[in-house]
Amino acid sequence: MRRPRYALARRKALEILQAARVKKPPVPLEKLAASLGAILRYEPFAGELSGTVYRRPEGGAVIGINSLHSAARKRFTLAHELGHLLLHKDEKLHVDEQSPIGLRTDLSSTATDANEIEANQFAAELLMPEKFLIKDLEELPSLEADVAIDRLAKRYEVSTESMTIRLSKLGALS
Repeated sequence: MRRPRYALARRKALEILQAARVKKPPVPLEKLAASLGAILRYEPFAGELSGTVYRRPEGGAVIGINSLHSAARKRFTLAHELGHLLLHKDEKLHVDEQSPIGLRTDLSSTATDANEIEANQFAAELLMPEKFLIKDLEELPSLEADVAIDRLAKRYEVSTESMTIRLSKLGALS
């Protein structure tokens, strides 16, 4: 099994943010998806399925997002699927009428597959850019950690769990 390419995921997220001239949160994911030629479909998926990517033979992609999930989960799923679109161009993903391939499932969240780890890293970097977070942390008044996390999660339109993980990985939580 190959090692995850964390630096590539980080670089690709920064490139797309710079190209779209995103200067502050929340990141406009739908705009970014459109700029990449992706069509979004929000549909109620059965079970725990979060998202799909279908690369169209004529170019572009269709990204499916589970409309039954919370707004924060849908945003993370969209960012994750954009990660697959940008990082894993060699994957021959397609969707059969009965059985989509290239899914984000419970297995992907266990982070045992390099592609899934990279897509998760890309999503975190895209939704919660380090530069933005550092600025926001400096501007926050002294607050209890859980209050600060909650405020930042609302500002970035992500879950408190995602924000906690991101801040921990950046070394911002003691």
